[in-house]
Amino acid sequence: MAEITKQISSIKLAPLKEIKDLNASGDEPVRFRGFLDSSSGMKTTTFMVVRDCLETVQCIHTLPSDATEEVAALFKEHKKMSIETYLEVTGKIKRVSSAIKKCTKKDFEIEVTRIEVLGKVYGKLPFLKKDVTDMSSSTVGYNVRLDNRTLDFRMPATHAMVRVIDQTMFSFRRILRERDFIEIKTSKIIQSGSEGGANMFSVDYFDKKAYLAQSPQLYKQLCVLGGMKRVYEVGHVYRAEVSNINRYLSEFTGLDIEMELETDFIGFIKFVHSVFVGIFESLKSDTAAELEIIRKYSPFDDVAYKNEPVVLTHSECVKMLREAGEEVGEKDDFSRKQEKTLGGLVKQKHGVDLFVCVGYPVEVRAFYTYAEEDGTTRSYDFILNGEEVLSGAQRQTDYEKLKVAIQKKGISLSSLDSYLEPFKYGAPPHIGCGIGLERLLKAFFSQCDIRHFSLFPRDPNRLTP
Repeated sequence: MAEITKQISSIKLAPLKEIKDLNASGDEPVRFRGFLDSSSGMKTTTFMVVRDCLETVQCIHTLPSDATEEVAALFKEHKKMSIETYLEVTGKIKRVSSAIKKCTKKDFEIEVTRIEVLGKVYGKLPFLKKDVTDMSSSTVGYNVRLDNRTLDFRMPATHAMVRVIDQTMFSFRRILRERDFIEIKTSKIIQSGSEGGANMFSVDYFDKKAYLAQSPQLYKQLCVLGGMKRVYEVGHVYRAEVSNINRYLSEFTGLDIEMELETDFIGFIKFVHSVFVGIFESLKSDTAAELEIIRKYSPFDDVAYKNEPVVLTHSECVKMLREAGEEVGEKDDFSRKQEKTLGGLVKQKHGVDLFVCVGYPVEVRAFYTYAEEDGTTRSYDFILNGEEVLSGAQRQTDYEKLKVAIQKKGISLSSLDSYLEPFKYGAPPHIGCGIGLERLLKAFFSQCDIRHFSLFPRDPNRLTP
């Protein structure tokens, strides 16, 4: 054993790099890893494309004329490798005179000196990359891709989307941390719901019944009441809605904000709009390559927005819809179809895809929303490409008024004791909102299926993988 260890340690390997870091100017031997993307060739030469994330490089593996039987046998085995085999390749960079069109590394190829199989493929693959990426004849249903999600993550558009999801969360966090927000993590196992208990998943909690949180709403308010001033959360949210699986997820990622009210609720709307603008600008600059890959397979238009928000009242939106032939009441919430219509009307009039509707009637908002004397509320929805992606409001902080509002919604006061009690001890005026990450990206890309924006989507029909 000691002798074997000594022999292994004596082998000098080139530093391990990623394909994205390889370039034509390098003269030293290179070593990298990736999945076998394609393979072809002749008796003594194999042309391979190796893929790592979104990068690909061509590799030329040639059998030496003086190869031993052992080397020849190994070369023969390598020619039989299945697509998606995970490899470690060592070789030398060779510049080419004509661009290699099928690879992202176009001005050089790799002359292979060593191949090591790190991950073998067993059996037949559920689908091949070419079956997914051929736009003219894609033969793989999306449910098949979700059933084999690990393999699907290797597909260019899916991998690019994962990076966009990551960048969106990173930008959200970065923008808020730069403005002195504290990230919080609230409980997802709760005694009762923030919206009165509808559409909740129940779970056994020892000898009691508990629920999965629909929202961190009550907890983030309590954090502000506790003197934290500005908080945000990136966390899971659960909704037991048996509805259109293309628009709703049973488990999704919430981007939540809560803070002391510093000016007025319009000032907060301007702040949140600036967060959206910051995220959009970050996606354009930091994931430009990923956006173009996604656009290649699922074309979309860039989002049109202004530095200042376009703000319309609920009454103004009702009027616009009626003029467009829609039947909608003054105290109605907007349907999915009406949101879409509003998006088109606002784009036509103001030239933007993102706008804010404020002043919803008290009948369609939650009990914790600040209500005006005229029956409207200090509430708002952000609508992007005709789809609501954010809902928020200034909160009611008067203890007595809050109790009345809860009772009007038919909710038991005792079920919200732990929420209500802190409002007796001096409650700062505060305001907040919740954003659905997956729905935000669905609207950003004008897609029809929200499952594209969740790594492992959960809906009424899917519980695996």
